[in-house]
Amino acid sequence: MLITTSKENLITAINAVQKAINPKSIIPMYSCIKLEAKENTVTFTGASLDIGIECKIPVQVEREGSTLIPAKYFSDIVRKLPDVPITLDLSDSLEMTIRYEKSYFTLKTMEVEDFPPLPTFKGGLDFQISSEILKKLVRQTSFAASADELKAVFTGLLWEVNGEELGLVGTDTHRLAWGKGPVLIEDKEAKGSFIIPAKIALEISRLIQDGSCHIQAEKNTVFFTFENIKINCRVLEGNFPNYRQVIPQQYVTTIQAESKKLRDAAERISLFALSNDSSNTINLKVSEGALTIHSRSDIGFGQEEMEVEHSGEDLNIAFNARYITDVFKVIDGDKVIIQLSGQLSAGIMQDPEEKDFLYLVLPVRV
Repeated sequence: MLITTSKENLITAINAVQKAINPKSIIPMYSCIKLEAKENTVTFTGASLDIGIECKIPVQVEREGSTLIPAKYFSDIVRKLPDVPITLDLSDSLEMTIRYEKSYFTLKTMEVEDFPPLPTFKGGLDFQISSEILKKLVRQTSFAASADELKAVFTGLLWEVNGEELGLVGTDTHRLAWGKGPVLIEDKEAKGSFIIPAKIALEISRLIQDGSCHIQAEKNTVFFTFENIKINCRVLEGNFPNYRQVIPQQYVTTIQAESKKLRDAAERISLFALSNDSSNTINLKVSEGALTIHSRSDIGFGQEEMEVEHSGEDLNIAFNARYITDVFKVIDGDKVIIQLSGQLSAGIMQDPEEKDFLYLVLPVRV
């Protein structure tokens, strides 16, 4: 293999595929990048047991070929090179020479036959979604997924296709975020669902830029194709809870407030919730067109009151402070609606202008 390309192209491909690579893997091939040069294109491939990523970049190919190169060392070298044309030359002795200007490095490589082929789509759900909508849905839901690996299914996002709509759900069992958006699909009656890790969904949303994403899902694997990148991801096993059952259908109290004012007040009061109390609790009192937020801990007491639009009963309720403040990272509108169905029942938070997003949070007993 003998190719010449730019540092920018190499960095682009390395950044894409390294998300699938574990440099500390005990399986040597999973700490490597596969390079395959063919027809003025080099395909970079990184893989692990859970994910595989391919990225194609344009190059000048003088001799076709393929190899496995240690990802960490290759990445470290390329990042420190000057912004000049770079030549990669694979010799017969399993050694890659990296040349630029009058300088060069060599890296030992591995037999490409050791690298397993990535899976291919055999049939199932098949649809497209705009990159803008995909990134929005992942942003709206991924923050609510669990970080506890012992609850594997809750570290994932549920993807539900129902006709021409895609819904995403993230939950850690204490809170839940749901969003939906339109998709392009040939079978307008198609239905199906799958769960993939929220971390992988976030990486996909960071990699995709403009245009659309082609998504294909079968029993054990989901495939994402966009621009010059292909990703395959293992489906998480397990049953996602029936989230529809926990969404209240009736409310006794509804308030509407300015998003920024409520966010700022909740963040200030949350400073007083930082104590040995793991619930990190702030208290909300709704009464006569006013919302009072307060918290007491070892460091002191804080209270703020703000005017709100209020209908229904007066109510006192307590929540985990972080669960309340987190949602403002994804509510973009000027207003927020909070609907409460009781002191010990789940509360719903929404942007009144965004009907395709819902955030549910469970109260704390105090």
